Amino acid sequence: MKKLFVLFMFSTAVICTKAQEVNFKLKMPLNQPLKSVVTMKMDMEGEQSMIMDMVTKSTIAATKFENQNYTFENITDAIKMDMDAGVMTMSYDSEKPTEDPMAEMLAAQMKPLIGKKITMILDEKGKMIETNTDEIEGSENPYENMGMTATYPDKPVKVGDTWTSEAENKGMKTKLTNKYVAKTADGHVVETAGDLFNEKEEKIGTMKSTYTVDPETFFTKTATVNMEMDVEGKKVKMNMQMDIQK
Repeated sequence: MKKLFVLFMFSTAVICTKAQEVNFKLKMPLNQPLKSVVTMKMDMEGEQSMIMDMVTKSTIAATKFENQNYTFENITDAIKMDMDAGVMTMSYDSEKPTEDPMAEMLAAQMKPLIGKKITMILDEKGKMIETNTDEIEGSENPYENMGMTATYPDKPVKVGDTWTSEAENKGMKTKLTNKYVAKTADGHVVETAGDLFNEKEEKIGTMKSTYTVDPETFFTKTATVNMEMDVEGKKVKMNMQMDIQK
């Protein structure tokens, strides 16, 4: 009887442990748009220091699922930017047109982005496979969309488990350690930390992120991404807050 009881308790423990494991994998409904708001603050130190605050509103939708890869379309709906370059300050808000000459300088660069589409291919584990910005002339920002989702592990994990991941976009590479830290009322919480490298495999900075992901679709609901890097001899700090809603 005692052996049967011990076997029963062991089996129960195994079942409970398995039940607590989570298989992180994107399960996106197709052609159901989500609204995204990304707030970015950038501080660049150097001979010409600059502080920039930028808010981008966009519509994101998964449009295709093929061979375990999702195709996402991200259309920019609105941009608000405030820039302080020391001797010069400029502001631009696509939702509030103005005839201010300084604002028009930013508008010349920002207006072409409004309504344009960025196409991204992610595998079902959240890894970026490809980014296409052909609709946006001169778009060569390697940081764009790198923080849209965390990269998930190949096997189910429980709270406290960690895994490593790498991603590359337009010459920028990240090498990260990820950790499943909690299950909350809002969703699963994943933290990441690691290093940034250029195309020559030289370390140029660090990155830390926290994601809260939807428990059904495993797509990001909220995220904070913090980067510190050296860009052409200048120290750059970049903080991003992402909020995504149905």
